[in-house]
Amino acid sequence: MAKSVIAYDKDLPEIPGRRPWEKPTQHLIKDESAPTGWAVAEGRRPSKLLLVPKIREHVDAWRAGGYQGASDVTRRLFEYWFEEDHEVHGFGVPFRYWFCQREAIETLAWLVEIAGQRDVQKLIETYATKFKKDLLTDNITFQTTMDGRRQLRRYVPELDREGVQDLPPENLRRFAFKMATGSGKTWVMAMAIVWARFHKQRVPGSELSTNFLIVAPNVIVYQRLEKDFAANRLFYELPLIPPEWRGAFSQKVILRGEATEPDPSGNLFLTNIQQLYESRDQEWTPQNAIEALLGKKPAKDLAASGQRSMLERVKSLKDLIVLNDEAHHVHDDDLAWNQSLLAIHRALPKGLALWLDFSATPKDQNGMYFPWTVCDYPLAQAVEDRIVKAPLIVTKEDDPKQPKNDPDGVTADNIGEKYGYWLRAAVQRWKEHYKVYKQLGTRPVLFIMAEKNVYADAIGEYLWKTKEFGFKESEVLVIHTDAAGEITKNDLDKAREAARDIDKAQSKVKAIVSVMMLREGWDVRNVTVVLGLRPFTAKAEILPEQVIGRGLRLMTQVSPDRTQTLEVLGTRNLLSAAQPQPKARGPVMAFVPGFGALSRRAERGDFVAHGGGEIGINARTASRQQSRTIPQKSTPCLSPRERENIIPVPDAPRCRPSHRVWLGHQ
Repeated sequence: MAKSVIAYDKDLPEIPGRRPWEKPTQHLIKDESAPTGWAVAEGRRPSKLLLVPKIREHVDAWRAGGYQGASDVTRRLFEYWFEEDHEVHGFGVPFRYWFCQREAIETLAWLVEIAGQRDVQKLIETYATKFKKDLLTDNITFQTTMDGRRQLRRYVPELDREGVQDLPPENLRRFAFKMATGSGKTWVMAMAIVWARFHKQRVPGSELSTNFLIVAPNVIVYQRLEKDFAANRLFYELPLIPPEWRGAFSQKVILRGEATEPDPSGNLFLTNIQQLYESRDQEWTPQNAIEALLGKKPAKDLAASGQRSMLERVKSLKDLIVLNDEAHHVHDDDLAWNQSLLAIHRALPKGLALWLDFSATPKDQNGMYFPWTVCDYPLAQAVEDRIVKAPLIVTKEDDPKQPKNDPDGVTADNIGEKYGYWLRAAVQRWKEHYKVYKQLGTRPVLFIMAEKNVYADAIGEYLWKTKEFGFKESEVLVIHTDAAGEITKNDLDKAREAARDIDKAQSKVKAIVSVMMLREGWDVRNVTVVLGLRPFTAKAEILPEQVIGRGLRLMTQVSPDRTQTLEVLGTRNLLSAAQPQPKARGPVMAFVPGFGALSRRAERGDFVAHGGGEIGINARTASRQQSRTIPQKSTPCLSPRERENIIPVPDAPRCRPSHRVWLGHQ
């Protein structure tokens, strides 16, 4: 049994012998009779996404059958990637791709070469999980709007509601890959590029391309992708190209802002939507959606010299594949970014060869997964595979000193006083982490999310001015964001430096304060404690994984035989809002740490559970008439249905009294 870096009196549940490069054959389920409250169930954790169950069955059978019907290119790449031994600096020997990465590229190849479906509607008709919502109503129906847009109307059981989603154009082959934060989406993107490139070059009649456009949601993600793909670095550092094909791999990388002409043999364009904001700063207005994405045309003197805009260069291509990183940013068909990519599709002679979406939460703004999601690797599986930290929610509902309600009348002048209880709790948890990790030669980081920039400034000042905390001013980093969660221009350089250096041993930063939410790409591996000081109120139902995702990635300095955890604290409203659904899709485990006897009166809303970043239990539905005094190790006062999904376990002496920690799997 793996030991947690931060000691609890119970080992975190795990699947003995689980190896992340192998197909999952077991998953954890609750079992009150088991010593830890958990048991290992046979079979893979099922997916409830529309297309995934049936497509997964077909891909499994295709793999088991030796990839019958696959092209020679696909067979050779799969053999090289997954069957041959490799040595890569900084990784164990032999180097292995994770199964989630393997399944993602296998699914893409199967969809293109075997299923052969270009139209998402036909894909849904063939592979969707269908059932009767009631005696007369199907769970999925198709409709067309007055302006000709195709839509899918479907009932989503986990949301218990019906929703309408726009479908891609009939001739646009678009697939989404749901992959948990930290599961290696960038490597899958690289595998897709290599596979598509050699497919186009070596398979007669291939409809793919040797031209690729990678789109990032913000400048931080862009810089991470630039580091990986500039000068084709990733393609040569990882075992991606078979030795006999390396001489034939010639790919020109064109970064945003560069006027380099594309190469006839193939190109990789890398850009981001931030150009739109930069253009505004330069008092330039894009004339259309494509210009908004690709930037303005060069000045007349550049044009006179023969240099073309990126727009003109992209439009001159015969074919193109788009890889959209953090795809939940384009989940609304009316958003400019989505329209930009569709405009490029219409501009090319044969349209986009592929549009691939990658996200941990490929959802639209109504909380519904993209209906073209074909692969599902949830956070719960990543936790079981131990390729990310195990997220824990820490509450103190048993502490009589905890305010019963979230504070009101908060201002920048009194925020330290209003939120002092939670700030002290978070700092104390961080100090416990600091003692342990210091012995391992690394520095844990406390990440505090505030509501407004002025609050972030005030909290940052409160941290280093409060003597009991022990922070120096230079050890507290405050980063401002705009209303959309993007880092402000004035703080961008500071954020870039922080994202690059905070995980280094010589970094002085111990606490980060920013407005919820820092967007994707700004992932600090050393974050081990997160404190949220406001509820989720964004219009888009982005799940907690997009928040805790900032701290999910494993610290590389810690031995892989130790389980790393990410503790999340917050006000009652925030922790309640972190449970977007009233019932879980899988087991939820509860740690009950504390000293001595622990009894209290159960109240509505007291119990919360964290569902692996995606689902959870909130005991607000527990009746007041059910309330009673709860002994330390008894079952919480919940309804029978809720009690099925929550298991209390003995208290952990290493944690402070009155803390309650919930660990959830979806």
